[in-house]
Amino acid sequence: MNALRWGVLGTGMIAKKLAGQLPETNRAELAAVGSRTAESAERFSAEFGGVAVGSYEELLACDDVDAVYISLPNGLHRDWTIRALEAGKHVLCEKPLARVHDEAVAMFDAAERCDQTLIEAFMYRCQPVIDEVILKVREGVIGELRLIRSDFTFDRAVTPGEARYDIEQAGGSLMDVGCYCTNLVRAIAGSEPESVHAVAHLHESGVDDWAAGTLTFPDGILATFTSGMRVVSANNTFLCGSTGYIELPFPWLGDGRYEIVGKNGRESFQVASPLPHYALEAERFAEVVQDGAAPWISREDTLGNLRVLDDLRKSAGVPLPGAS
Repeated sequence: MNALRWGVLGTGMIAKKLAGQLPETNRAELAAVGSRTAESAERFSAEFGGVAVGSYEELLACDDVDAVYISLPNGLHRDWTIRALEAGKHVLCEKPLARVHDEAVAMFDAAERCDQTLIEAFMYRCQPVIDEVILKVREGVIGELRLIRSDFTFDRAVTPGEARYDIEQAGGSLMDVGCYCTNLVRAIAGSEPESVHAVAHLHESGVDDWAAGTLTFPDGILATFTSGMRVVSANNTFLCGSTGYIELPFPWLGDGRYEIVGKNGRESFQVASPLPHYALEAERFAEVVQDGAAPWISREDTLGNLRVLDDLRKSAGVPLPGAS
């Protein structure tokens, strides 16, 4: 099977992580990188390979690009995803896929119309430890699942003009990292929440710079989470049942470790990953495109998560992009 030839839109931190790990898999290779400036693309190309092109439009016109990785700010996801799909490219688009639920619907409709693959890039969901922990919950190793607690925060100085602090770019902690928590707790609960609620500290720009949320699921399952862009926390997830609990340290970029605390005391486990996080994501994407495998994040999963994120922002008083 030929390697999937990637074009990367954007040259930021996450794009560098993906490009740096592509050589770890024989199912992917970096063919081209597009940036707003030729200089930025050339610097990226010199470090990671691929042909440097001086605009996003040029990259979409490249005949030797099979798939496009979109790592642009959230507000650019919809338009450049649809343009890439219409150019005959498969698309892996960074999370959150869109600013709001309805934008994501339009993006998936375009993928169907163009007969191309579109997947939201939640790379952590490719890790085998996530599947194993969910299976353990389903098998009842902690009894009846009752509570889920999940955190994802970081502390980073605010850069002037940063998209994370722009309402129209769907900035804020809920969208930047809270989306991971909502995605994981929904996957563990195995259903969509019946109600959601959030409180947040609002930055002067209007976005939430730290927030806390609750989700209630059928069968009495409750979930809480915290997100933040100027907060330090352990970033762990706990799955609490009637007979024990599972602790999953830093599931977003962890090393496959988890612990079960229950009738047998504290047991430690580690699930090996065949590849680094972003290389495994690229390989999984190739399996979907070339082998017909099921996507690790489905259309329904992405739309469900964005519906929850829309409701959480409304609950917390965070304006949605485009709202009058």
